[in-house]
Amino acid sequence: MVSKLIYLMLFGAVGGFIAWAVNEPFYDDTMRRSVDWGRLVLFGAVSGGFIGAMIGLASGLSLGTGKHVARGALLGAVVGIVGGWLGVVIGQVIFGVLTTRLPIVGLIIGRILGWAVFGAAIGLAEGVVARSPKRMRNGMLGGAIGGGLGGALFDFLGLVVASGFAFVPGAAEDAGAPSRAVGLTLIGAGVGLFIGLLELLTRAAWVRVIYGRNEGKDYPIDRDGAYIGRDELADVPLRGDPQVAPRHAEIRMQGGGYLLVPLAPLLVNGRPATAPVELHDGDMLQIGSFQMQFQLREGQAQRMPRDVVRAPYTPMPAPPGVCPYCGQPQDPMTGACACTPTTAPTPTPAPPPTRPSVPATGGVVVVAQATRLVGLDGALAGQRFSVPASGLTVGREADNTLIVPDLSVSRHHARIAQENGVLVVYDLGSTNGTYVNEVRVTRQTLKPGDIVRFGGVRFRVE
Repeated sequence: MVSKLIYLMLFGAVGGFIAWAVNEPFYDDTMRRSVDWGRLVLFGAVSGGFIGAMIGLASGLSLGTGKHVARGALLGAVVGIVGGWLGVVIGQVIFGVLTTRLPIVGLIIGRILGWAVFGAAIGLAEGVVARSPKRMRNGMLGGAIGGGLGGALFDFLGLVVASGFAFVPGAAEDAGAPSRAVGLTLIGAGVGLFIGLLELLTRAAWVRVIYGRNEGKDYPIDRDGAYIGRDELADVPLRGDPQVAPRHAEIRMQGGGYLLVPLAPLLVNGRPATAPVELHDGDMLQIGSFQMQFQLREGQAQRMPRDVVRAPYTPMPAPPGVCPYCGQPQDPMTGACACTPTTAPTPTPAPPPTRPSVPATGGVVVVAQATRLVGLDGALAGQRFSVPASGLTVGREADNTLIVPDLSVSRHHARIAQENGVLVVYDLGSTNGTYVNEVRVTRQTLKPGDIVRFGGVRFRVE
């Protein structure tokens, strides 16, 4: 989200500078004094078009698809042209009225208000690109703030530049050009910056990609009917996976909450969703190989409990050669999935935990040593995994020894080592923690009968 804010600010500044470069050959200071409406309207339309196009381009880049970029630039330019034209007309009227009645103060206030109206009209473009009434409102407010600040500096820069040109014969008449360049650049940057800031501060819900292309990216949900899918114009675009439908799911705003409407097979918190599901903060979504988390701003809704036993990880329909659990291609030779544990599970049923035994002679207590794990949840339930002398690593990525295909498990979650004949578990800085008998640990020895949990997936120690 911060990257989008930077995009908006930088691209807005570039748009303002380009607008100045295009406008300057047709502009001179007599336009402002004699109010040449034709050239003023052209100035506003050109400025609004370039700033709006660049802000729309930045919005499209933040979503990461070519169609979003093209649509953003085109809609931004169209709305910017209209907004710039209206903004400069309204702004000039305000400027003219105030400077007539209050010659000195009116000059400053009129400039600020005039550019604020101009910026608000251009800021509307970002919301139109996103088809979001909320973003239209934020865009207008952010554009007004950015435009007003740019307008406040406009005359100050003009005075500074003019004083610098005062001792250069014949150059004073060109003093307005640098101030207009800096002023339009600042207005473009200000419009983009405050549009991004307001969007960041007021967003109520978003989807974060946890695993898959664009991992770590946030997609705001700020309109009713936002959809997730492979379509390049999706609000949450999931590209590169043929298992993802063009429109795979839709998120609707209903009664102050959010409702996920599945349009194709998907999982919510590990369970297949075939009917509309109410979304809560922290809910985990899986579509094809993509793993996502729905997040709400604090205070929007109560967070779902994180430390709960998850439902079994149900396979999804998948084409031949694709794993139904993790969505990755199967090994062409063995048919194994990337999420298949490399330590071969023993098909025999698990015996009950071995308990300490005392010899009949009343001698020293002998404690059986732990040597393996038995899966209790998800895709690995009932499977047994021996811990080799070299130990093993646990996580969601395919380079782990024990791969646990569950959204609550980090990519590199934990390590289990054999130390002096005893198993010891080490947490590797995981997000959802490692627990032994429901106590969170960073290092803990294991004994038969212990229940060790990685995120939401449990194993029994034997």
